[in-house]
Amino acid sequence: MIACRTCFIAVTLILIGAISLPIVAAAAAPREPGAFIEDLGKRAINLLSDKKASLTEQRTGFRALLREGFATRAIGYFVIGKYRRGTSRETVNEFVKTFENYVIELYSSQFKNYSGETFKVIRVIKTNRPSDSIVITNILRDGGKKIFKIAFQIRQRPNKPSKIIDLKIEGVSMILAQREEFTGFISRNGGKLQALIDVLKTRIQKLKNKASNDATKNTARVIPKINSPKRTQDNKKEEREDNEEEQD
Repeated sequence: MIACRTCFIAVTLILIGAISLPIVAAAAAPREPGAFIEDLGKRAINLLSDKKASLTEQRTGFRALLREGFATRAIGYFVIGKYRRGTSRETVNEFVKTFENYVIELYSSQFKNYSGETFKVIRVIKTNRPSDSIVITNILRDGGKKIFKIAFQIRQRPNKPSKIIDLKIEGVSMILAQREEFTGFISRNGGKLQALIDVLKTRIQKLKNKASNDATKNTARVIPKINSPKRTQDNKKEEREDNEEEQD
């Protein structure tokens, strides 16, 4: 799997930038693909540099942006593959909502790790599908040195806003990688989509708990330190388990 931080940079540089964009009407004409990505990215830099936004504000903004910038429902359908068929509409809708919540919690927890990366649109390539284009970008360190390349697949349909349907980091498709993980899990759990929904909800709760704990630690830094009792073996075991959970 691609490292979480790499995905974070790719997704948030695009999505968070749209916080300051006006809401796009459902009937809006699609934008030129390169301009669509570049415009979102320019706004992203200013917003990612703002450390004053609360976690609640980040989540609220991120949710709106995820829906506006990405074809979230189509991606949700894609990543569960054949298991969408034969599953009730109610359960599929529950998955799409849970998947969206999972993405929001996963990436919003990484906002604080932004360290000045930027990106530059290199070129736009038309695909064999008339509605789709590939926007090639380079992710750059603060100072302009290239870190890696990302290709965004943009879908444009008449009288509808442009949408990102996939991104490839150094040639690896994120939605294909996610589908491989999810369908493999469903297959190992009796072919039940509900099993995936349940584990995603557990991950979401762990991410929320970690975010809450981090906020408490940040507050505690301004309080004079009190000598702590010596760690026991049980304490060390719990810390190891916490570290393992954070890597999930």
